[in-house]
Parts: sequence; structure tokens; C-alpha cells
Amino acid sequence: MRKFLSALLTIALLLGASSVTAANEITVKIDGKTQTYDQPPKVINGSVMVPLRGIFEALDSTLTLNGKDIEAVRGDIIVKLTIGADSATVNGKTIKLAQKSQVINGRTLVPLRFVSEALGASVNYDGSKRIVTVISTGSTTVAYDVKLEFSADRFPQTAAHIKTAIAAGESPVCTIDRDGADENREESLKGIPTKDGYDRDEWPMAMCAEGGAGADVAYVESSDNRGSGAWVGNQLEDYPDGTRVLFVVVGTVSDKVDPATSETETESTSPESTITFASCAEAKAAGKAPLRKGDPGYSTKLDRDGDGIACE
Repeated sequence: MRKFLSALLTIALLLGASSVTAANEITVKIDGKTQTYDQPPKVINGSVMVPLRGIFEALDSTLTLNGKDIEAVRGDIIVKLTIGADSATVNGKTIKLAQKSQVINGRTLVPLRFVSEALGASVNYDGSKRIVTVISTGSTTVAYDVKLEFSADRFPQTAAHIKTAIAAGESPVCTIDRDGADENREESLKGIPTKDGYDRDEWPMAMCAEGGAGADVAYVESSDNRGSGAWVGNQLEDYPDGTRVLFVVVGTVSDKVDPATSETETESTSPESTITFASCAEAKAAGKAPLRKGDPGYSTKLDRDGDGIACE
């Protein structure tokens, strides 16, 4: 009996250890396909690390190894890094790494986010579910829950920006995260001045988990941008946070986009930039509603629900 109980205890401990290990595992999905590695991904100093050959080859890059030196080529992108080094280069530009590559159990692990973004892919990490989603540029197998067709004929400038931003490597998927919208908008527009008659359009949008710092920003005429914003809001209002929305631009798209950069534009000094409306009625009478945070005339007093849009 004692041996039998001992055996049961051993089995229980093994099963318990196995379940804990499974719960702590990181799942990596690239273009909707769950990756399998002979060395499981690890989180080191906040960075998800994966086997180098697995991530580089999954992103269709040609890999060359020379001792500790690694070179990967994908199209016109050349990535170089050295095992143990705290920096790497992308097309000759030096990039500081959040975590050095290192050898674990005979496998070289590299920082997933750096490699993916260097090769033009977008990355989203759901810490609660421990799932990393990587979407490569031009992918036809993107993981999503809902597809939204965005009309270029109806909103030509915003559509052109979305298409250009995605072609440049931004995610075509917006994972709805309304609570993070204000912070994302502030981060994405930081240092980008306003321009009379235009909105600073962000892609991915501020309401997307993929938005925020590093989002692509362009100047889009206010009528086009606000009309498209209201339309998107109506289309997505019934979907809960966490829903992955694939944006597909349909119709004839212009190639002309006015990128928003502090180098090419200066802060507006017109009288309009100092306007503050006393009421929404006044803003609407002036033809300026809805007002977004950062727009001339916007104030928290007019933004009663605190969503960054006043007098909508």
C-alpha cells in the first residue's frame, strides 16, 4: 500500500509540474500559424526570445551564420546581429537591443520583437494569454475575427494613408482596446504639430492595441478623416475589446499621402490654434465639431465622456 501511495504521489507531482509548465509557455503565432520550436520561447528581462532559425525562416528571410555573427536578408532588408552583443544593425543603422541574443540548451535565442519588426512585420503580445502574434507584410493568412472593408471612394485620403502605412509594415489588423485609446493617441502624436484644415491621422488607430508609439501618422483633411472615424466607430461599436479587425481597403486608392513629420511642418501659429470654444453649440456653429484631443478649440470641458472626442 505504501509503495502504491508513493507511486500515486509521484504521478500527481509530475502532472502538476507539467500543467504549470504548460501554463507558463509562450505561444507564438506568425500569420495565423502556431509555431513549434525545439527550444520553447523564453521571457528574459521582459523580452520574448525564440530560436533564431525558426523566426528568421518563418519570416521568409535568407539566413547566413558565421560563428557568432548572424545575417538575414528579406527583400531589400539586411539584418545583422552578433550573439551576446547589445546592438544590431538594420540596413546599416545601429539599433540598441532590449535583450542580447544568447545560447540556451544548445540553441541560439534572439529577441522576437526586434527580429520581426526589423524584417517589416508587426508584433502584438497578449501578456494575460501569453500569446505573441506576428503579422508579416503582405501576408494572406492574417489571423483575425472580423473583416472590415474600408471604402477608398468614400474616404480617399484616409484610405490612402491606411494602405500606405500597411505597405510600410504597420499591422492590417486592429485589436480593439478602447481603454488604451487616450494613451495611444498621446504617444503616437507626440512631437507632431497640428496643421490648419487637417487632422493627424494615425495608423494603427489609437483604439487599437497595435497603436501608440511608432504608429504611422499623416495629415488628412479634417472632413475626410472625421467622417471615416465616425463611420469606423459605428461599424465597430458592437464588438468587444479584444476583437481582431482586419481592415481591407477597397476601391480606387490614391498614392498621394502627406506624411506628418516635425521636419516638414511647423506648429500652427494662426489665431485658430488658440481658439477655445465655450460650448459645443458654439463649436458646432463654427463648423468645428467633433473636436479631437489636440485639435484647435478642444477642451476637456467639452469632452464629457473623456474619450478624446468632444461635441461628437
